Amino acid sequence: MSLMANYPLLLDLLGKRACVIGGGLVATRRTRALIEAGAKVTVVAPTVTPELQALTVDWQQRVYADGDLAGSWLAHAATDDPQVNAAVAAEAEREHIFCIRADDATRSGAWVPAVLRDGDITVAVNAGRNPGLAIAVRDGIRGVLAQIVAAAPPAVRRVD
Repeated sequence: MSLMANYPLLLDLLGKRACVIGGGLVATRRTRALIEAGAKVTVVAPTVTPELQALTVDWQQRVYADGDLAGSWLAHAATDDPQVNAAVAAEAEREHIFCIRADDATRSGAWVPAVLRDGDITVAVNAGRNPGLAIAVRDGIRGVLAQIVAAAPPAVRRVD
């Protein structure tokens, strides 16, 4: 038996706190996905994109400080400063919070796959340190998934 490099997992974040450190485009995408998952999101950043500012989040308009992750289930370190991202990841490690570093996947305790959703179906693709390949595979699966769902008998497509 060989060891796997990671353990695939989906999280139920409904009503749970998630913290995003950073306010740029990556932080905006990650925040939007967390909101769609039902998380209560806190964003810590001195400035944020207009789209992120329009989202329903608790925006702490300041730089990250140790202790900002308290009570979080998940953290995203998504700043343009590797030292800040490292500090966020270190706090997360100490507090047993999964942390996704946008700047360095090799130093993350968790990763965001390329995701495809079709109703209740979720397909997540990870290609290690090659997110471009994961996106290409996800996009290739899109057409095949639509064919499979369309061809499935109604009893299989519907779960009560």
